[in-house]
Amino acid sequence: MSLAARRTHLALTIAGCFGAGSLYGWSGYLPAVRADFGVNNASASMVFSLALVSFTIGVLLGPALLARVPPHLRLPLIAGLGAVSLAIAATSSGFALFAMAYGVSFGFTSGVLYNFAVSLASASDRPTLWVPVSVATFGLGGALIGPVHVWLTDAGWALWSIAPGLACLSLVCGASLVLTSPKDTAAAPQNKGLTVIRPNKTLAILWVIFAAGSCSGLIVLGFAAQFLSPTPQGVGLASLAVFLVASGNTLGRLSSAWTAARFGPTYGVAGALTLSVFTLACLVFATAPGVVVGLLCVVAFAYGQLAATTPLLVKAQVGAAQFSTAFGWVFTGWGVAGLAGPWTAGWLLDATGTFQYSLTICICLAALSLWLVFRLSPEDRAAEEC
Repeated sequence: MSLAARRTHLALTIAGCFGAGSLYGWSGYLPAVRADFGVNNASASMVFSLALVSFTIGVLLGPALLARVPPHLRLPLIAGLGAVSLAIAATSSGFALFAMAYGVSFGFTSGVLYNFAVSLASASDRPTLWVPVSVATFGLGGALIGPVHVWLTDAGWALWSIAPGLACLSLVCGASLVLTSPKDTAAAPQNKGLTVIRPNKTLAILWVIFAAGSCSGLIVLGFAAQFLSPTPQGVGLASLAVFLVASGNTLGRLSSAWTAARFGPTYGVAGALTLSVFTLACLVFATAPGVVVGLLCVVAFAYGQLAATTPLLVKAQVGAAQFSTAFGWVFTGWGVAGLAGPWTAGWLLDATGTFQYSLTICICLAALSLWLVFRLSPEDRAAEEC
């Protein structure tokens, strides 16, 4: 496979990540879902929770499923399934069908695409550049598509405000069929020599750190616009909140490469959690809309750093040979946080009319994660490697 063909294939895959990243713009799409189906916050947020859990399953099962597909058809298949899922969601006549199409099918497909993109990037000529870019592109998709959801919903597009992500994945599907061929496309090489690792104390601690530490970020990503009380600024302020939150998540992921390299994965994760605890505490007392938006962006930034540094922390604790299996176990914590966090926040919002209780819970969980970071084995911590 030529270098030019490999780069074209990787570029198309990263473009697909942009469309799948519309998942992170859910808070901009949520009003359309509530209006179209007449559901409350708890029910609507459950769709986002389902999507995050399905995303986790897609990350875990993606490589095994794609191994059965010819290499040149893998990207068209993933992008095509993502586009079909969004099309069904946009035309759903019932909430159950919408939840299955968006929450289960689109979430799962996005997870498969995430794994596929990172695998291709890690096998590229410049993995230290393209792996962070691939991961960050998901956040960028939410940053740009999320506000468009708000604008299109306000313009009367209803569920069809999902169109930008659908269009992106459709274009990637078509372009990958035209621009790649069986002779010119190969999957990222699979390392079959990895050591299987069973759950142990270290993995349990890492699991809790990732799960508890992710809750606040996932809630903010899912409810960015809803944190703001109705104001005369209306759509513009809500769009800004969605944009800044997704941008903060993206910048946090990109900056994690520098912080982990300079301070090590343990202190990189500890710094992200410390920032999260402090910002969440400020958010509890904030009332000015501009201040709230700024604090939400910082929470998302801290979450992005945590999400991108956790794989490095897992590798530092278990070693390269056991990383693949170990990270699979740890990543399920993210799925649990995605299921429990947004749904609980939506339920508490319906019951109390405020996010104060959710924020207090998130402060406690982030503080627990921070404490556990320094409970990791000192011997393992001394062997950290990026």
